[in-house]
Amino acid sequence: MSVAGTNKTRLTLIKSGKKRITRNTAKKRSDRNFSAADVLLTMMRKACISGVCLLVLAVIGVGCLAGYRWMTTHPYFSLQDIKISGNHRLTYGEILSLADVNLSKNSLAVNIGEVENRLSGNLWIDSATVKRQLPGKLHILIREKVPHFMVRQDDQLYYCDSRGGLIAPVAPGKFTSLPFLNIDSDAMDKAAILPEFMGKLRRRELPFDAGQIAWIDIKGGDRMEIFMDSPGLKVLLGLDNWQEQLSHLNTVWNDLKNRGEFRDVAAISTGNGRVWVEKRTPGNGSPR
Repeated sequence: MSVAGTNKTRLTLIKSGKKRITRNTAKKRSDRNFSAADVLLTMMRKACISGVCLLVLAVIGVGCLAGYRWMTTHPYFSLQDIKISGNHRLTYGEILSLADVNLSKNSLAVNIGEVENRLSGNLWIDSATVKRQLPGKLHILIREKVPHFMVRQDDQLYYCDSRGGLIAPVAPGKFTSLPFLNIDSDAMDKAAILPEFMGKLRRRELPFDAGQIAWIDIKGGDRMEIFMDSPGLKVLLGLDNWQEQLSHLNTVWNDLKNRGEFRDVAAISTGNGRVWVEKRTPGNGSPR
């Protein structure tokens, strides 16, 4: 083979390679242009679909809002019956005022959670439950706090519960006569017996009842003093194993009554498993 022939062949191959490269480059550019157009078309299609969805949601939202406004103003859902139960101290009208509900108000327009919060914010209400019965009934269930004592704090009288917790100031309009409670600062931990003690009074497990008690004084040194107006009697109860002390008190109390000597008693003290009886001094009624 000649040198000239070889070179010619090489030139031909180089030219063919250049043509292939040019065709491949053109094809790649065409593919790139096609891909960009396809992506742009896809994005436009998605944007159109999203726009249609948003429009549909907006229409549905406006429809729901219009329907809600129609339902919350329609006379069919007006309150015709509001039942209140569980209240003893607060009147029907006071609870309606606190709840901010009234007859003819639309039942669906009443926010149950807000009504319960408004009622529970009252000092006398321990808890409140509101139930709606469509189309026009509302049931308000109240659990009131129960006062057992009156206490003095910062020159103000307060009602308090069986644990000694404050409820509300004593008001002249709705006065309830209750025993006064005083707890010494060094005997605050002994107040824990009060709920059980008051429970025994309610169950009539003691020889006297809560209505006879004028005051209760819990003192340091594990001692509780109880004064009763009607018999004019003071009971001093040791708080060490106090339930056993009450059992001894019951026994002596009933024995004094059976022997007809109870009217002469000024004070009864219990402690350490023993009971002491102090009798009145003739003439002034003081113990002797």
